[in-house]
Amino acid sequence: MQIRAVVLATLACLFVPHAAAQTRLPETYMERLKTAEAATAPLPAAVFGRGGVPNGSDPALDKLVLQHGSQLQMLGTARSFVGDTDGAMAAFDVLRRRQLRHSPAIVRQMALLEHVAAEEAIAAIVREARTKRIVLINEAHHVPLHRAFAQRLAAELRKIGYTYLACETFNALGAQAANEKRYVARDTGYYTSEPVFAGFVNAALADGWTLVPYEFEDIRVRTPAEQLRLREEMQARNLVDRIFAKDKDAKVLVLVGYSHHHKSPEAEPKTILMGEHLRRMSGLPSLHVEQVDFIAHPDPADDNPLYAPLLATYPSQGPIVLRNEDGSYPILLGVNGRIDMQVIHPRYPVRDGRPGWLVSLAGRTAVPIPARLLPSSGRRVIKATPASAPEDAVPTDIVLVEAGKPAPALMLTKEPYRFSYEE
Repeated sequence: MQIRAVVLATLACLFVPHAAAQTRLPETYMERLKTAEAATAPLPAAVFGRGGVPNGSDPALDKLVLQHGSQLQMLGTARSFVGDTDGAMAAFDVLRRRQLRHSPAIVRQMALLEHVAAEEAIAAIVREARTKRIVLINEAHHVPLHRAFAQRLAAELRKIGYTYLACETFNALGAQAANEKRYVARDTGYYTSEPVFAGFVNAALADGWTLVPYEFEDIRVRTPAEQLRLREEMQARNLVDRIFAKDKDAKVLVLVGYSHHHKSPEAEPKTILMGEHLRRMSGLPSLHVEQVDFIAHPDPADDNPLYAPLLATYPSQGPIVLRNEDGSYPILLGVNGRIDMQVIHPRYPVRDGRPGWLVSLAGRTAVPIPARLLPSSGRRVIKATPASAPEDAVPTDIVLVEAGKPAPALMLTKEPYRFSYEE
């Protein structure tokens, strides 16, 4: 299953906005969306068909999708930045379902879960983190849900002495400025321009966390294999040099993309990912948490085939992990030894046209969009920014609205806001 880890890492790198190039203010959210839409416009409608990829799928269509992999990721990312969470996942799923074809044997893993109970995920992670110095948790870069969960987790880890927050997206200058100014600006990192990510980091700054950039920022041209090898190694080296070399008692939360947090059960695996490098370099006890695999997709056909059976067997309104009677954690999908726990997210309900996790995890409250901001024709990006925030602050929420269609609510915190929009 090391192949699966490398595929995920490589898939995530098809479109990677490099940290060193993130210091300029980004284009508008609408411009980014329109650019991404134009880049995927040549793809035939069949590419976006529902129902997954049937057996005997069209090789020519598969090839076309893979050729447009970076454009599809750009589209998904742009959609996530304007609150279109389902559209973001749908764009990535077009590519994902052709990269990772699930074996029917996966479903048979349910038989392995005898004498297994479900536990509330945050409480379980915090319990294990008490005896660790490093907690690594992953995200899919187009799924803001993962950042909302990280926000809840960070609030609890702070209570037990964790103080350093390292996120893959931070660039060095942006993280330094955020630590000094105590807010997330548009140039803190590429993905922190997404409002839920910014909300997570702003909450961490308010709670006393110190931000640490660790991305490998050397952009010299290399072969893909050499770039992957160096990036994994140097990310870990940056974490050791910038945190543990300066603070021998540090406790760190690391948010990575996809499978970069994986350990390696083999003595000398072909590809060592950042999580294993960090474990070896630091020599410190670490907890490696997975939360990407078990989430609800817009089309249930794109769900992991274990997802529905797991929800039926362990129903819950919030995220859970599974635990064996002996206190260990069962690891599904063949990644034993690479991660320590797997978070299973429920199917969150829709509230006021927005996903329910914005309320239950991110602590937001639904606020109707002021009528004066709604477009009379076409589309418009509506932005809500705290009234006291500087001009370069990332908005608390952003939504895409279209004339003639029901407008979703803004999901805000309890403070005064100023509103703006992009046509």
